[in-house]
Amino acid sequence: MLLLIAGMMIWGSAFLMLYAVLSVGCELGWATAALGPISLLRVILIGVWLFHLALIAGLLLWTYRRKQAVESGAEGAEVDTFFAGNVLVATIVAAVATVINYAPILGLSLCL
Repeated sequence: MLLLIAGMMIWGSAFLMLYAVLSVGCELGWATAALGPISLLRVILIGVWLFHLALIAGLLLWTYRRKQAVESGAEGAEVDTFFAGNVLVATIVAAVATVINYAPILGLSLCL
């Protein structure tokens, strides 16, 4: 049953980490420290975001393969097929939410 919420748990982890890094980074002045053409804070935020996107992508790949295996009859029954499909959809929702919710870190101002 944890698989149903695994994607949203990753989304929640991204929310907490991005919020914490933003708060600490603004307080420590990372937004004014340049790292190439962008600030150190933005680089760290993008890194945290990409890490969580990679986690969700891995979960998405695993759930897709699991659904394919269940549907091919290699394992499980009708309930397993239904559950695997729901896990895949829930993971897709988490992936979309992670992209849409956190994409503003790419361009909006960080510290006000």
